[in-house]
Amino acid sequence: MFAPSWPYGDRALEGRPVDVLCLGHALVDRLAYASLDEVSAARVEPGGMTLVNAERAEEIGRSFAGWREVAGGCAANTAAGVASLGGSPAFAGAVGDDDPGAWYASDLERAGVSCTLATVASGGPTGLCHVLVSDGGERSMATSLGAAGEIALATVERAGVDRAQIVYFEGYLFDPPLATAAVERTLELTRESSTLVSLSLSDPLLVDRHRDRIHDLVFGGEIDLLFGNEEEALKLTGAASRAEAAARLRRPGTVAVVTLGAEGVIAITPDGEVVVKADHVERVEDTTGAGDLFAAGCLFGLTHGYGVEAALRLGAFAAAEVISHLGARPAIDLREAAAERSLTS
Repeated sequence: MFAPSWPYGDRALEGRPVDVLCLGHALVDRLAYASLDEVSAARVEPGGMTLVNAERAEEIGRSFAGWREVAGGCAANTAAGVASLGGSPAFAGAVGDDDPGAWYASDLERAGVSCTLATVASGGPTGLCHVLVSDGGERSMATSLGAAGEIALATVERAGVDRAQIVYFEGYLFDPPLATAAVERTLELTRESSTLVSLSLSDPLLVDRHRDRIHDLVFGGEIDLLFGNEEEALKLTGAASRAEAAARLRRPGTVAVVTLGAEGVIAITPDGEVVVKADHVERVEDTTGAGDLFAAGCLFGLTHGYGVEAALRLGAFAAAEVISHLGARPAIDLREAAAERSLTS
């Protein structure tokens, strides 16, 4: 099924009904434009993700106008991207027992994503992420996890790990204790069902906080497909240069995909390195979801028989589309647009 540079031809589970099962924080994304001065005044880390409580989230919500809402979170954005490309994704997470929680599932399912969502009556409101977009498309996020971090073991057990070719989860799940336990249970289920495992490093500060556990997973052979940007790769490996990080990430049975911003992307495979340039974008409107949609394109490609290079090109295409407008969901039918550019078969 897969090209030789993708080392899992003997584990390709093409008869399974789900291409990618995405596990992550179920967050209602609220997006608005803001100057860097306004971002600083809101006490949000420019270009990063700041965890806030529910009261602080309400204060930020009142400070800006023109919010655009969508069912989001990193893994959910990736699932929506896979669906837009014509794939069969699923998402598992947790929401609050409130109106936003009920809306979340319906919004994501309208995008073509099958949802397994736990409703947490005692875990606070549905998670909320305020995304402040500044000039040049830089996004600064204030996240109130609420119920999103309360993913229970039972949720991942009924999500259908054994029905998926690959499970993809976001590194942010290492922060809340319950979500971390759900990740560990998911890994047990992938081993039992021979399901492949993909991890997004998510954020450099996240790698700092949980480097030991992430390092054990990656270098202990638990992760089949790793996504991260250059800064995250350097922090994970402890390397002083891109070349040194790539050398450390090259391991039997693992593909590590490192995004390099405007320079493109490099995939470190057991057979060597594959480099793909970034797609040209006339104007970067909002970088929210760039990594999520890159992962969507790559995951779609690899679960549909494409080689690593072709999958990377599809990821670069999806990332370029999403940064050309506000929000982390595709604004066009990615399947149709990719076919027009001969990126899909």
